[in-house]
Amino acid sequence: MITYIDILLSAIFVAFGILISFTEKLKLERDILIAAVRAFVQLFAIGYVLKFIFAQHLILWTFGMILLMSLIGAWTSSRRAKGVPKPLSITVLAMLGTVTFSLLILWAFRIIPPKPMYFIPVAGMVIGNSMNTLSVGLIRFRDGIYDGRERIEAALALGKSPAFSVGPIIKKSLKISIIPRIDSVKVSGIIHLPGAMTGMILAGASPVQAVKFQVVIMYILLGTPVIAAYLATKMAYKRFFNPARQLIIPQLNKVKKSSFNNKK
Repeated sequence: MITYIDILLSAIFVAFGILISFTEKLKLERDILIAAVRAFVQLFAIGYVLKFIFAQHLILWTFGMILLMSLIGAWTSSRRAKGVPKPLSITVLAMLGTVTFSLLILWAFRIIPPKPMYFIPVAGMVIGNSMNTLSVGLIRFRDGIYDGRERIEAALALGKSPAFSVGPIIKKSLKISIIPRIDSVKVSGIIHLPGAMTGMILAGASPVQAVKFQVVIMYILLGTPVIAAYLATKMAYKRFFNPARQLIIPQLNKVKKSSFNNKK
């Protein structure tokens, strides 16, 4: 069993990180320390919250926790998608749609037991991975719209639909956002042992049973970010067109200028 003394001793690794940053003048000492403290506080806070929820045995607490996690993940993704009109509604719908679909499949086929101790951690992994893919997909799509404005308007002038005009941009955005997830799954078990498998082995489970559970998790995490990014880009492209099917380019304000802006 891990004790608080063990946690304190493990902070030696953090101390080495701070020491190297100081001696090499990286100026990351404060960031490393804040990250370590925040991780400690946040993880213990969520640990006690989950302990309370698990003890209640009420489905409303479980889905309430998952809903809260989904909204926080969607809000985080929306902050990175500046330049996309009303990004929060896009990320919320994409996130909730992805998480709901995932849990329904898991419940319908009894892939994992419908218990808080399974549903909440799995939902958290789905949200975390979908959040990153959502952010990358929306950012790439936004930049593609700005950079390809002339091509889009030329297609519209030829009578093409908005969906057809931005089709190549959507495909490229999806591909760029999904590839890192695919690459990560490809090297599972070769370069690193995934978290769920490692946790089960450390808890004393059979390595084969741990592998079975990890494969289920990896398959979930391979497909759900694709669903989230697909839903987000399909909703996002409509925000760049008015009812007359004209392209609308909102101001990026504090967002870094895209190559389109640099050409001006």
